[in-house]
Amino acid sequence: MSIGSLWSVKPEFRLKVSLLALTFAFLTATQAVWRSLKVSIFAKMVGAAYVPDAKIYSLILLIPLILFYSKLVDVLRRHQLMYVFTITHSLGGFLFAYLLAHPTLGIANTVPSKDRWVGWALYFFFESFSAFLSTSFWSFANSVNKPKDAKNFYGLFVAGSKVGGILAASSMWLFLMIGIGNLGWVTKFFTDNAVSFSDTTLITTLLATGASFLLGASICIYSLMKFVPGYHMHGYEAVYQVEKNRERAPEPFSLYRWLKQSIDGLLVIVSHPYVLGIFSLSLFYDTIMTIIDFYVMTAADEANGTVAKLTIYYAAYFLTMHVCGFFISFFVTTPLQRIFSNRTMLLMFPAFCMAAVIAVFFFPSAETLFLVAALLRGANYGLNHPIREMLYIPTTKEIKFKSKAWTDAFGTRIAKASGSLFYKNVSSYSPAFSHLVSNSFMLSITSVWLVVSYFLGRTLQKALDTQSVIGNESTLLDDKPEV
Repeated sequence: MSIGSLWSVKPEFRLKVSLLALTFAFLTATQAVWRSLKVSIFAKMVGAAYVPDAKIYSLILLIPLILFYSKLVDVLRRHQLMYVFTITHSLGGFLFAYLLAHPTLGIANTVPSKDRWVGWALYFFFESFSAFLSTSFWSFANSVNKPKDAKNFYGLFVAGSKVGGILAASSMWLFLMIGIGNLGWVTKFFTDNAVSFSDTTLITTLLATGASFLLGASICIYSLMKFVPGYHMHGYEAVYQVEKNRERAPEPFSLYRWLKQSIDGLLVIVSHPYVLGIFSLSLFYDTIMTIIDFYVMTAADEANGTVAKLTIYYAAYFLTMHVCGFFISFFVTTPLQRIFSNRTMLLMFPAFCMAAVIAVFFFPSAETLFLVAALLRGANYGLNHPIREMLYIPTTKEIKFKSKAWTDAFGTRIAKASGSLFYKNVSSYSPAFSHLVSNSFMLSITSVWLVVSYFLGRTLQKALDTQSVIGNESTLLDDKPEV
């Protein structure tokens, strides 16, 4: 195998790979812009003291959203779900840009109040987008790629997304620095040419830009469905045949069946060990990352005395994350997926997390925390996501879409709440004891993570070898030695 072949894409797949990578780039660009606006707008309109309340309410709000999404899965095709996600949030972005420009409802009104309903609605809107971004893209990608395609191309999809994140984050930083008059000769050029920017103009422009990126994503999906041949849009063949055989005439309405279909994804998670294993992978990462993020925040707050310096710190943090994610996905994930087995790849990220936790234990400085956190986030997007998503390929539509929605949207926030509760309890002790307990807890999680990943890898490989469908019948984690 030549070095060049580790990144090569056959001509017949180039359009498909390019459009999927561009779709993910547009989605990530929107996330990079909107993520930075979420807390800052809410804090100025409603009040920073209400951020914890907003997090709790958003968790509750996600339940009906997931139920609604589950119903859409039953009535819409896979690409139509992408249209609903991108176009709905795009229109929402433009609407909120208009509302924020209003002199009393928007950010021109600088008096924070818990009654500013636009601030609350915008926060929940951003949470909805973040919660379903990964689910929407990866569920679609998993349904149109075969296992071999996933090994060859998923790293490239993530690399494309990181390019979108880097360009959006750096452009936003430059735009804001120019707008607030803090970029030397560049700002002077705009000022001398009578170009001025108000806070309202800056924020609404960024919000509308993110909405425009989503329209770009929907155009990419349309082009994918129109110009890529149908035989290149078939996913795992065994799943395709199962879903095709399930098609039948519409049945009379039943309230029981309607309610059951709404929670099918959750029922599969709690009843199916393989799906529960995938759910646990998300819990492991987000719990560890939440604890590390609190340590990063504490160290950054002590090292940066002003709001401006702290903002610059976090801007550098997220930009570093995207840069790390790009290099890991393109130069590590893409070639390694073509060399190593799925089982080996599944063990790499938890092993990396364990090494990161050990590094934090021995070198708990602000610089180490910054580097470890940025690398973990970058490796999560660049290495963990494309590998973890492969676990969904030999599964049914219910698992790919419904169970994944519960995992990505609800499970992630449960993990963050659990990590927050743990940190809150241990932080009341002395710093040395708190540090010891936290790192011991995180090491325990990574140890269990490695074991679960091992058995998930064996089950995945067995399904692919036997051309079986996980979820179509009772499939347990394979705990028997191979013959």
